[in-house]
Amino acid sequence: MNVGTNRGDARAFKLETLLKLIDIKGTDGKTTLLHFVVQEIIRSEGLSSDDNNLSNIKFKEEEFKKQGLQVVGGLSRELCNVKKAAGMDSDVLSGYVSKLEAGLVKVRSVLQYEKTCMEGNFFESMKVFLKEAEDGIVRIKAEERKALSMVKEVTEYFHGDAAKEEAHPLRIFLIVRDFLCILDSVCKDVGMMQDRTMVGAARSFRIATTASLPVLNRYNARQDRSWDDDSSSP
Repeated sequence: MNVGTNRGDARAFKLETLLKLIDIKGTDGKTTLLHFVVQEIIRSEGLSSDDNNLSNIKFKEEEFKKQGLQVVGGLSRELCNVKKAAGMDSDVLSGYVSKLEAGLVKVRSVLQYEKTCMEGNFFESMKVFLKEAEDGIVRIKAEERKALSMVKEVTEYFHGDAAKEEAHPLRIFLIVRDFLCILDSVCKDVGMMQDRTMVGAARSFRIATTASLPVLNRYNARQDRSWDDDSSSP
């Protein structure tokens, strides 16, 4: 990428660069670079047809474009979990776990008041609860470390330096979520453009009710000549 420039030989780009695709606009001030990218992806779906019939190729091309738009537009549904992750705050989640641990400390302090002469199963029940809760907290913290480690790997893969994102470890999900929102809007615009194109093509094939049909005109002319021949014969 960027061959021949002082930023040449680039092998990749950061995900946040995708958000800048809508900043580059065409002469109409509405069509963006992302519109062009989406249209090219959709158009490439129609190049796989092996049919030599021009009418079939045209028909299939429109069908492939529809399918291509569905594929691109379906990316948002496919990454729906990314949108959910973008709405989370890792600090808040860690805070919830810390509050649960603090609650278990209070439970342990209550168990210290157990006496052998006391009746009932309260303390026995609380001991069972405390053991299960402690095991659950251990599993949750292990899953938390595993999830953050995987997020760090993804961040390093797309951004190269995860250290800069330590303050906001889930920021990469925010970037993808914002891009998906933009992509949904662009796909909607492209879909409307396709609909207008198909409507315009359909109108070009319409025949006005007052238009004369060549076949009927030739038939009428032939009938007129036959009538004249019959009238001129003795």
